[in-house]
Amino acid sequence: MCGIAGFISDNRDYDVKKIVASMLDVMKYRGPDQYAIKAWDGVAIGMVRLSIIDKHTHDIPYEDSSARFAVVYNGEIYNHDTIRGSLLSKYDFKTDSDAETALYNYIDKGVESFNDYNGMYAFAIYDAVEKTLCIVRDKTGEKPMYYARGKDFFAFASEMKALLKVLPAEFNAEAISYNAYEFTVGSETLFKNILSLEPGEYINANANSFTKHEYWKLWNNLIEIPDDRKRILKDLHDLVEDAIYLRTKNCVHQFGCFISGGLDSAITACIARPDYLYTVHYDYDDFDELDYAKLVASKLKKELVVIRPGKEDFIRTKEAVAFHLDTPCTWTSFSLWMLLERACKDIKVVMTGDGADETFSGYYRYLLLYHDEQIKHVEALNKYSYLINKYYGSPAERYAKLVNRCENQFDKSVNAYLSESIGYYFDKVNGDIVHAMGLNDFYSTMQVLLQMSDRLSMAFSIENRSPFLDYRLVQYGFSMPSKYKIKDGVTKWALKEIAKKIVPKEIILRTDKRGFSAPVNKWFEWDKTGKYDRTAYKNMVYGDWKKIFKAKNA
Repeated sequence: MCGIAGFISDNRDYDVKKIVASMLDVMKYRGPDQYAIKAWDGVAIGMVRLSIIDKHTHDIPYEDSSARFAVVYNGEIYNHDTIRGSLLSKYDFKTDSDAETALYNYIDKGVESFNDYNGMYAFAIYDAVEKTLCIVRDKTGEKPMYYARGKDFFAFASEMKALLKVLPAEFNAEAISYNAYEFTVGSETLFKNILSLEPGEYINANANSFTKHEYWKLWNNLIEIPDDRKRILKDLHDLVEDAIYLRTKNCVHQFGCFISGGLDSAITACIARPDYLYTVHYDYDDFDELDYAKLVASKLKKELVVIRPGKEDFIRTKEAVAFHLDTPCTWTSFSLWMLLERACKDIKVVMTGDGADETFSGYYRYLLLYHDEQIKHVEALNKYSYLINKYYGSPAERYAKLVNRCENQFDKSVNAYLSESIGYYFDKVNGDIVHAMGLNDFYSTMQVLLQMSDRLSMAFSIENRSPFLDYRLVQYGFSMPSKYKIKDGVTKWALKEIAKKIVPKEIILRTDKRGFSAPVNKWFEWDKTGKYDRTAYKNMVYGDWKKIFKAKNA
């Protein structure tokens, strides 16, 4: 895991190496093991390196034998040894690094090479002959990549704050997704002129222009899966097991798992069998999941490290969290910070259950639209879909109402944005409401969870691996008949079926899952009416972000 940055311009007044150095300096925590920059005329790229697969020190950025191509790289390609095997007869490798594999695979196949990778990655390759950059982000969005086009330059970096070294911190008043979701999605960020490269995309850039392209999107990579319940459950079990195996086989360090007491982290831990187990506990009945986490630890015969944060810890850490996130986020990231703060004493790699809820329909809100749709199976109403949609609204319209977090629910611009963006994803799955909700969340709400996971784990120089984001597993989950995702009102049905031989049954039968949320409302006495006060928390985290980054017009 690393941090990368680059800058290209025809304006020779720029000290490109100094600029990239300033960008890397603000995110050294992403790569404490090595730091290096390479510069050409008008171009510089650099990286800070956290060594995981290959613990040796190398010359970085990585270059090919001709010195025409160089790569700066962030992430892990778990199948890189297989890919390297097909290249050994053509190229002379100097390291065991997956970054070098990615470099030579690009030289061999160009942008088509990106389809080969199973992993989390964001990297940039410079061609010194063509004087062009190619930057790419992984298929599911685990690793970040941000970019900016200035008046006479193009720049990229692993974190937004690095790009504030080449652009002023200015609030992006046009970020409509923030008003809708309380965080930005898609390419938008809250900093004006700083954009996020989206999952499965790459950019070709030179000093004067850039073009953005897609190489992998879920809806273009669905596969045929016969409606065979027994076969589907076996395939799903094998894929889950292999995804976890891939993420443990090349780990030269001891690793841990964060277990919340929920299904996804329990499956991950019970198959991966980590060296350490961690959970967070709050002393409130409606936040207490400790007994479920203890069941996992007991099954694995492992000590459970329990972190018990309080309000004073929240106050102590909230500005540091805001600094590392780069954006105000109302999803409580405090619990994750406290887990990482403790885990960094033991490990450099952690595994989590991120991604399972979106792919396999784990959110209880999905049941609302799922049950609405059952009316269409009433034989007497077979020919009345028009009236049903007129009465209820279209599925996309109904889901937009569910996920809309705008304080003014009647805001026309927000409603138009949600209608268009959610409708876009709903149209990709031929009217399947279960797949549609998950697909929308995969490319929207899940991305903020991945942003939190990356930024906070990197703050402690820890690599976070998420087996449920293996692209094969995601592809399978959105290709299988959706009736096995929600069945008889049970969310995540297929995962629960395969988990019966893996995790304690009490976890499978749970209907009160919370996740790593923190009792912020209780600490600050915002819940006197018994309802979660989103506005108070939103104002708090926005205030912290504004204080730290001093964004103009915020």
